[in-house]
Amino acid sequence: MPKASCHCGAVTVDIETMPDTLVQCTCSICRRYGALWAFCDTETAKAHAAPDSLAPYIWGDKQIAFQHCSACICMTHYDLLSTDEPRRLAVNAQMLSAESIEHAKVRTFDGADTWQFID
Repeated sequence: MPKASCHCGAVTVDIETMPDTLVQCTCSICRRYGALWAFCDTETAKAHAAPDSLAPYIWGDKQIAFQHCSACICMTHYDLLSTDEPRRLAVNAQMLSAESIEHAKVRTFDGADTWQFID
């Protein structure tokens, strides 16, 4: 089972089933984070964090909480703040081992402009 982890290990995410495709978003925040998103079902991916180790960043339309380790500052995942179904957890695949993602297809999503895949 792949496990994402921040640098210091205080925040981890277990992923039962890795998606075949990872997403690189061009929006202003994802581009700055250098994130590569693995979109997982909340039934098959679970975040674990030591007490007081998560520091969320919420901005704009307040639909997403980007979760960072409060110690090493790595951004490990984001949570959707909406209660709409289906629920998913977006895991920053940069926090996984290189072997865990080496065969995944990477798609580019134009979150900065068109809100469409551009690959």
